Amino acid sequence: MRTERERRRSWRRRVKIVWLYIEVMALVLLAVTLGVVGGAFYSVAKMLPSSSDIAEYEPTEATKIISSDGVVLAEVYEENRELVPITDVPKDLQNGTVAIEDARFYKHPGVDPRGIVRAIYQNVRKGRRAQGGSTLTQQLARNIYLTREKKISRKLKEILLALELERNFTKEQILELYMNQVYYGSGSYGVQTASTVYFGKNVKDLSLAESALLAGLPQKPSSYSPYEDREAAHGRRNVVLDRMQELGYITAAQCEEAKKEPVKLAGLQPTGIARYKAPWFVTYVIKELTSKYGADLVYRRGLRVHTTLNYTMQKTAEDALRAHVSKAKWTGATQGALVCIDPENGYIKAMVGSVNPDFTKDQFNRAVQAKRQPGSSFKAFVYTAAVDNGYDINYTISNERTTYKGYGDKGWSPRNYDGRYGGHLTMRQAVARSVNVCAVRMADQIGIDQVITYARMLGIKSPLDRTLSLALGASVVTPLEMCSAYGVFAANGMRAEPMSIVRINESEENKDGAVIEQNRPVVHQVLSEQTAQLMNELFRGVVTMGTGSKAGDIPDAHGKTGTTQSDRDAWWLGYTPELVAAVWVGNDDYSPMKHAYGGGVCAPTWVDFMKKALPEHKRETEAEKPKEPLIRREADQKDKPPEKPEARPRRNMIRICADSGLLATPNCPVTREVPYDPSSGPLQSCPIHGPRQPASGEQTPAATPEAATSPRAPPVPPRTVPPKPAPPPPSQRYVTVTICVDSGQIANEYCPETVTRRFLMSEAPSKTCRLHRPPE
Repeated sequence: MRTERERRRSWRRRVKIVWLYIEVMALVLLAVTLGVVGGAFYSVAKMLPSSSDIAEYEPTEATKIISSDGVVLAEVYEENRELVPITDVPKDLQNGTVAIEDARFYKHPGVDPRGIVRAIYQNVRKGRRAQGGSTLTQQLARNIYLTREKKISRKLKEILLALELERNFTKEQILELYMNQVYYGSGSYGVQTASTVYFGKNVKDLSLAESALLAGLPQKPSSYSPYEDREAAHGRRNVVLDRMQELGYITAAQCEEAKKEPVKLAGLQPTGIARYKAPWFVTYVIKELTSKYGADLVYRRGLRVHTTLNYTMQKTAEDALRAHVSKAKWTGATQGALVCIDPENGYIKAMVGSVNPDFTKDQFNRAVQAKRQPGSSFKAFVYTAAVDNGYDINYTISNERTTYKGYGDKGWSPRNYDGRYGGHLTMRQAVARSVNVCAVRMADQIGIDQVITYARMLGIKSPLDRTLSLALGASVVTPLEMCSAYGVFAANGMRAEPMSIVRINESEENKDGAVIEQNRPVVHQVLSEQTAQLMNELFRGVVTMGTGSKAGDIPDAHGKTGTTQSDRDAWWLGYTPELVAAVWVGNDDYSPMKHAYGGGVCAPTWVDFMKKALPEHKRETEAEKPKEPLIRREADQKDKPPEKPEARPRRNMIRICADSGLLATPNCPVTREVPYDPSSGPLQSCPIHGPRQPASGEQTPAATPEAATSPRAPPVPPRTVPPKPAPPPPSQRYVTVTICVDSGQIANEYCPETVTRRFLMSEAPSKTCRLHRPPE
């Protein structure tokens, strides 16, 4: 039998063995636990941003698109946010945010164990999630880098990021980041945007009551938004005020006074594209920006995009177009477009893409995207080619009907809009009256390739059909293209590329507004001044004695009407030396209108626009002086405009009436000197102002072109039809042809590489390239 002592010893040994086993198991379990936790933290840490990324973090901000007269046309964003420094945030708003979100913010290192324990206790006691344990720093980490998924790994990331944020930023910097980052409801991110959305004021101007209301929103932005539930917002504001008093940020008297303040809201405004001013121009600019810089930079980096558009002119253009299209409803017209350019620099000053004021329902920009037949306004390129190749503007053209073979079985016979034919007309008369037969005859005489070449020189980029019907505007173009092309005449032969963006800056708060892009006008000389002046005479005649007479209310107005078959399109391309504008009216479904002419519908729209736009342009240009110098450069081979023919020798000068374009009389109020070809014979005197009656005994000097160089030059006997001067002989005439590099023949639109050459007419290529054809 074992003794009692032996039994006790045996029991103690067993107990020691059990405890030893327990200690080993505990150590093993601790090691495993530490390993698991450490491994979890390590794996999570690998997925976190680096310290440098955290230190360099900047919240996203809305990009602002600004007009030349300082109006913010649009704010472009993924999140509607405008950054402000913490110094602009009222202390009451800072204290209210800390009081309601994280009372121990200034005491903990990013994670608050005491707050976590308190939150657990309150949630267990109330049987629901009554409080959160996340600090303000943890909320910032979650908003910046993490999702709201309910996983342990996400919580570990949040804790580690909060500690890292506290290591890289001061408490003041963390609070600034938080208040610029957090969502406040009603589409507003950050305190500045929220202050504007709710109260219509800058955040620095908020009262104590307004600050408390904003401070209470981030917990439940939708539920507490005063636009959603004013009573809930009012109650939440008072909770914040009570908490601020409890923590000593405000006195009891301040708390009670703020609670009595009524909630006064600015009113909820449209957001996104519904808020755009000049929306067709804004979307045009956004497309250019995203194409060059990508959507991320445009929508997230808070750029400041300074544009060419003048918002005062834009509003005038919108009002004028809508008013006149509405008046023309009896014609069946339902749509229109207007685009205006400063011909000196190519600045787009106004762009209206629709008569519909609700851009959210009609975003099609007809000023840029609509491809429409220009009708007779395309004749500008026919006559420019003729004048630049030696034809005088008094050269006469037959108006007899003719048929051109090669256009179907019966050929093609161009028809005049008024149905009148016969006789001869000067080029000046043919342009003023917009006579189709004369334009086609001239295009046939100089060659349709010349017409295409000059259209390209002046800025037309759309595909053009190589047929004689092109002379009457058979190919489709955009209003912006036509406006830019007519700007060449307004600028005396200089073509400025259309331009919408002047300068792009980083936001003022971001890198001190560093300049990202600075643009200056790029201008090419595409016509001689002499040719441009002669074309200006032709287009002045359209206003003084032709189809554009309704544009005559604008001093020194020039232009050309355009009306297509069955009145499907109506155009007016009008300009002064200061501004050029294209107006188009029609229907999107190409249905015909009734008696809708360019001179009757579009020209009055242009007049109403120019009456207000010209004074605004003068005011703006005087304020901007001195202007930035224009850049005149040779384009690379791909963009290089076709070579222009050499300018003809300067001819005799005569003085003409600025209104009629004919030989000035002493009664003409405004006159100017222009080149004159003596071979064209004497000009008709101005019929508008009439001859001055000589005083008794006064001698009337003989009327000659040379005498007309004096401002007091007497009239010459009128001649209805000047004698027809002969065109330059073929042996002395040059043509400008775009040829295919591969075949050496006239290039078609599928030729990959082309060059422009000037040839004697007898030596020019006559066949079109057959090597390059459309893809099958």
